[in-house]
Amino acid sequence: MAFKSYNVVAQANGSWLLERPEPLRFSGPQGLIAQWYRAHRLEAEASWMVSAPEWLSLALGAETVVPRWIIFDQVAGGVCKYARLERIHGQFGAQTRLMLQFRPLQCLGTGLPLIVAEPENGCGWSEELSIDGGDGSSGCTWRWMAPKLGFASVVTGGSRASA
Repeated sequence: MAFKSYNVVAQANGSWLLERPEPLRFSGPQGLIAQWYRAHRLEAEASWMVSAPEWLSLALGAETVVPRWIIFDQVAGGVCKYARLERIHGQFGAQTRLMLQFRPLQCLGTGLPLIVAEPENGCGWSEELSIDGGDGSSGCTWRWMAPKLGFASVVTGGSRASA
């Protein structure tokens, strides 16, 4: 899995130009999940939800003036696929259970610059994952791991995005 933060520039045709990518790391002892846990563990006894702008604020150190999105990319069948991270729901325990919510993006060209649009009939989806770390875990690595109960993905409908 690869997460990157991109500046987002709205285009006249309703698409978005994604530029100036910066890698983001959610896993690992210095990853965003571990950082968020250390800052909020006393107030996050039950489940919690953190939006993409809050993750960007944590990653970049301040509120950004230029609109930015967190983009997830993966290669499927030799083609790079993109999705915009909307939020992460989680619950800390011996491991941290996560539900990542995404919106698919359609690439409108090949190569750079990267111009994307949300498909007309695009449905969002959620991915359940876990991280080794959280309350009551000793010697945790904060690395990705399979969830205890693999529910697969959940597809949801919704409205189109705005920058």
